[in-house]
Amino acid sequence: MVVLGKFFYKNKSKQIVASDDDKENTIAANILAQIKEEHSDALPQEYVDRWEEVKLYSPKRDVNTANQILIKAEDGAYSLKNKLNHLSGKKWTIFTCSWFVFNALQSDLAEEKRICGDSVNHPATYSPTMIQDFVEFFTKEGGSVLDPFAGIGSSLVACQRSGRIGFGVELKTEYYNTMLKRVPEFSENIVNGDSSMVADFFEPNTFDFSISSPPYWDVLNRSTKDFKKNRDIRGLDSTYSDNENDVGNISDYELFLDELSNIYFQIHGLLKPKAYLVVIIKNVKKDGTFYPLAWDLAKRLTEKYSMKDERIWIQDKVALAPYGYPYAWTANILHHYCLIFRKEA
Repeated sequence: MVVLGKFFYKNKSKQIVASDDDKENTIAANILAQIKEEHSDALPQEYVDRWEEVKLYSPKRDVNTANQILIKAEDGAYSLKNKLNHLSGKKWTIFTCSWFVFNALQSDLAEEKRICGDSVNHPATYSPTMIQDFVEFFTKEGGSVLDPFAGIGSSLVACQRSGRIGFGVELKTEYYNTMLKRVPEFSENIVNGDSSMVADFFEPNTFDFSISSPPYWDVLNRSTKDFKKNRDIRGLDSTYSDNENDVGNISDYELFLDELSNIYFQIHGLLKPKAYLVVIIKNVKKDGTFYPLAWDLAKRLTEKYSMKDERIWIQDKVALAPYGYPYAWTANILHHYCLIFRKEA
């Protein structure tokens, strides 16, 4: 019996097309049956669920050595050699752009309000949708992800949406309780405790990935003008907490770097070999002085980690202010650094 439409390749016009060769399609069907039998546990769930639609793909039209599969040509092919994630080469390439623009999504904000109502009290939340892109790049489905500064659980929501297992540490009980409302399925994985003790909460070599956005030094304690005033009027937090163990309350810059670095050094022992760490942070200004916080932290973390690169997150809908006018240059900082590290062994 001839099996049609099971083998695809790239033609001279660089288009992905179906083979019309009966022999190629029959060989492809046999190879696909072997792949399903031997690799089903490691395949993306979408491919398992839609296996009848899956095709074997070789860009150079060598059916016998083909090691990629696809469903839709426009979505790109997934390589069976991909040990890091479940992305196609096309989606992988899109993520490797060194910068991206992302602003808070109304759908994310509406979801927070619907589920827990009080998430607005946290003074510096971020979008699960943005974090999901990182989670899906640096893990496979079912992978374990740690956020040591979990807040109200945006990273864990990203795990929930993408079929990963979320773990978190949060110092403030109020935010911890909010997180439990958002991701009750991860309740046993969430610790209401001090992130500086993160190594005491979990076993070594546990996690496939860690992503977090720590306090940007004591920047919230120094919030001035409209931010603090407007939040105080509404009865909302304008700082993370008044807890003395909160690293966001450390006023000395070098001490803050020491304590923050120590947390990530502890996480190094909790990550599996070759696992990645992403830290979202930015440079700050204090009393007219520029502090290269992102760069200083990156330098310190290379004592244990290999720094692989960075992605720059740009918020282009933040209102600009006339800082420095009319005397001197000073920037409106609308970007954050997503610093990417790897535990090598």
